[in-house]
Amino acid sequence: MKNNSMYKKIACALVLANTLTVFGVTGCNSNEDPASTGATGTPEVTEAPFISTDELFGAGDKEYFVPFQNPETSYCSISEGWAVPVRSQGMGGCYCYSAVSSMQTEYMKEHGELPDLNPDDIIYRIYGVTETSEDGEPQYPDEKYYISSGLETDLGGDAFQVTGALCADPLNGYVIEETNIYGSYNTDYLDFDKITEEGIKDAVRENGGVCICVSYKKDCKYVNGYYTQNYQNNDVDPDHIALVVGWDDDFPADCFKTPASRNGAWLVQNSFGVFWGNCGYYWVSYDMPIPNIYSCSITGEYSSAISFGRNVYASVYSADLIEKVLSGKAVDSITLDEVLASDDVAAATVYDHKGTVGAVGFWTTVPGQSYTIEIRQGEFGKVLASASGTFEYTGYHTVEFEKPVSVNKFTVVVKTAGSAFFEGQATDDYNAFTVYQKIPGHYEAKSQPGRSFIQIGEDWIDVTDPELMNRLGLDKLPPELQEEVSMPGDPCITVLFK
Repeated sequence: MKNNSMYKKIACALVLANTLTVFGVTGCNSNEDPASTGATGTPEVTEAPFISTDELFGAGDKEYFVPFQNPETSYCSISEGWAVPVRSQGMGGCYCYSAVSSMQTEYMKEHGELPDLNPDDIIYRIYGVTETSEDGEPQYPDEKYYISSGLETDLGGDAFQVTGALCADPLNGYVIEETNIYGSYNTDYLDFDKITEEGIKDAVRENGGVCICVSYKKDCKYVNGYYTQNYQNNDVDPDHIALVVGWDDDFPADCFKTPASRNGAWLVQNSFGVFWGNCGYYWVSYDMPIPNIYSCSITGEYSSAISFGRNVYASVYSADLIEKVLSGKAVDSITLDEVLASDDVAAATVYDHKGTVGAVGFWTTVPGQSYTIEIRQGEFGKVLASASGTFEYTGYHTVEFEKPVSVNKFTVVVKTAGSAFFEGQATDDYNAFTVYQKIPGHYEAKSQPGRSFIQIGEDWIDVTDPELMNRLGLDKLPPELQEEVSMPGDPCITVLFK
């Protein structure tokens, strides 16, 4: 996915949109009736989940090592009763398969039941194959990513796309509640987002599983019956996403093709079926660098939702951050503290829909970013409800109001310190990746005048205003940076109805 490189360097969370990878190489939005009544999905037929870790390691040399023997130094969500099926993804789609496993594991932990979600349903919301009119012109009826040929399930993607596809159209009654981007582990891959070994363990305990970027076959080997990996270039050469569901601090350091410097490994659930690895699982050394780690969770508490800007494709930065760049400060020298201390970026969308608002979903672009949400009557009228705070991690978050708000026509304002995510504009400058090739594609976005706004000074400026980039001061950027700037489109805000 092509994102503005200047903005990417300022808000390093956006690196994830460019580099999350899938097997091999690397939301539908209707403007006619944006409040969905709840989409249904295709039932998925999978084998029952494993209920004990003992089932996984029949080939393991028990005289050499038996996993999960010491509860003080090991943990596994399977043993807690939160196991989900091991799927077989086929050619591509690991980004979606692992995300669904993350959603299901967290939901099992919280609710004790397995939600029925088919990853392919989400993939088809993200991607479409271009159709043509009678005169041969390409048709893009929905806001999504289009390819001219091939299969959508062969394509790569990322957590941003999964979140966009599931934030506003319920799938079997479920929408995305949160996507937490924890960052990188054992590497300097991301500047702002970092997570420690203990942080990963806490996240697995909290969510039941976390997604990680790996190289799907580099440095993998069966050692004493355990399938393992300790690929030391994983931070620069990942091509797959899988799910950490546990760990064992006592897993032997010599049980890897490349021996580790210490004992300890993550138990990882893959999406290549039960005949791969140890019944679909394998062990990744604590030594292995991991460039991106995140989790996704879902909720079934909302009946419908509206989001005009579902796909994260562009960003807007505060005037004081832009001024730093215009004054000569190197983009990659801007620190997290400077972003967090910057002025707010205030975005707003006006909705003409009757209902009861229960929550608002939106993105934070850096860890610890402060936010304020307001629901205003009519077009920028009196404040009916508000909420503010911070989130520990970069990601998509749902803020529920203490009292649901009855609305007809209303405005939602979201203010975040330093930067905010937007959907961007339609473009043919997009590439989708399969195992074997790069496929040129089209990204479709459909902004409309009078719907979405950015605050500049005291004024609310329509995002379709042709003078918007000049009003933001971006016309003063050096030519090489101006080439990267595009119209922001609708802000990525979701309104969820009870």
